[in-house]
Amino acid sequence: MLLVDKEIKQRGKDIVIEGYDENNVNSVSYDVTLECIITNDAEKESYILQPGETIFVRTKEMIHMPDDLMGRIGEKNSKMRLGIQVSGPHYFPGHKTYMFLRVSNISPNRIKLDKGDKIAQIFFEQLKEVPQKTYNLQENASFNNEEKYRGFAGYQDEYERKILKIEQQKEELEEKESRIYANIMTIMGVFVAVFSMIMVNFTNINAETANLKFLVMLNLSLGIVVVLFVGLMLIFLNKAKSKNFLVAYIIFMLILVIALLVLAGVGGF
Repeated sequence: MLLVDKEIKQRGKDIVIEGYDENNVNSVSYDVTLECIITNDAEKESYILQPGETIFVRTKEMIHMPDDLMGRIGEKNSKMRLGIQVSGPHYFPGHKTYMFLRVSNISPNRIKLDKGDKIAQIFFEQLKEVPQKTYNLQENASFNNEEKYRGFAGYQDEYERKILKIEQQKEELEEKESRIYANIMTIMGVFVAVFSMIMVNFTNINAETANLKFLVMLNLSLGIVVVLFVGLMLIFLNKAKSKNFLVAYIIFMLILVIALLVLAGVGGF
C-alpha cells in the first residue's frame, strides 16, 4: 500500500531528514531535487547532457527509511517527455543515504540539467510487517550512510572482482584480435615471398645466362629472407617465444646461412 499525500506530510520529516520541502509532496509521491551532477572532474551544479550520454546525480534530499516503509524511485512524466531516463534502486527499511540516481539522455537533443531541477519522484510503500533485519543491520549494507558517490564498483571486493574480470576479458579479446591481424600479415608476407621466388625462378630459367648454382643461391637467399620475416612476425606479433620454438628457429636459420656460404665458396657446377 502506498502512502498518500496527507500521510507523506505527516511522516515527511522523519523520512526525508535533509532537504524536506512540503511543496514537493504529490498525491502519492515526493519529488526529489537535483543537488549536483557527478562527473569525472568534480561535482557540478549545471551540466549539458549529450545524446546517448549517462551520468549520475545526487539529490538534495537525504532519506532515512523507517522500519515499516520501502522507497521506490519513479520517473517524472515531464522529464520523460524531454527524453531523460532516470533510474534508481529500491530503498529498504533502515537505509540512510542521499539518493544517487542514474540519468540518461535517450533523445537526439542536448539537455541542460541544473541544480534544483525536480529530477524524479519517490514512492513510499507501507510494509505488512517490520523485517527481522533491516538494511542498516545487514553485513553487506555497502550503500548505507553514503554521503559521497564512490564511483562504479567502489564498495566491496565482489564488485571489484567483477570489474577486474571484465577488464581481463577485454584484454584477452584485444590480444586475440592482435593475433588475428598478425596471422593475416604473416600469411600475406609468405604469399608475397613465395610469389617473388616463383617469378625470379621463372625469369632466370628462361634467361640464357642462367645456371644451376646461381638459381640455388638465389632461392637460398630468398628463403633466408622469408624465414627471417616469418620468424620475426611469429616472435613479436604472435608472441611465439617458447624455448623449443626459438631453438628450432635459430638452428634452421643457421642451416640456411651455412648452406648459402658453403655454396658461395664452391666452384662452378
